[in-house]
Amino acid sequence: METKKFPGWRNALEIVMVRFEKEGYGILFSEIELLSMMDIKKPDVASYDAFQNFQLDKLQAFDKLRVELLEEFNICLENSRGEGYIIMHPADQVTKIANKYFRQSRKKINRMIKTLTNVDNDQLGQHEQMHRLNQLGKAAFIKSAMNKRKIVGSKVKIIK
Repeated sequence: METKKFPGWRNALEIVMVRFEKEGYGILFSEIELLSMMDIKKPDVASYDAFQNFQLDKLQAFDKLRVELLEEFNICLENSRGEGYIIMHPADQVTKIANKYFRQSRKKINRMIKTLTNVDNDQLGQHEQMHRLNQLGKAAFIKSAMNKRKIVGSKVKIIK
């Protein structure tokens, strides 16, 4: 009889590590496989609350598994849309994952700049206006640092 670890993500961690040691990078795990490893079952009842609880349990377990793999074993398990989860090769981890998070960061910074720019200044005191401008300056600095273009005098150079 097979002994299962609790919580389920620990059991999945053990199974993933055994397969990784045998097969190496590039292993693809379907969502159904991972759910089975974690002993998480889709609800039979078609109720909204049961499905929400299932989704929450699944997200928490997948997150724990991914964090543990990354922080303890330096293994990046990344979602491959429509296919499942793949163990990324370190070279792909560096390029694809960095690009993914840089894109997300740019979007967040742009959203912050829009929000800080479109403020009803009449409702702010002098101290609050200065704080807003300070925050806007920080966001603009980060955005310019992340940009691929560098302004030198009146010319624009593309940095690669």
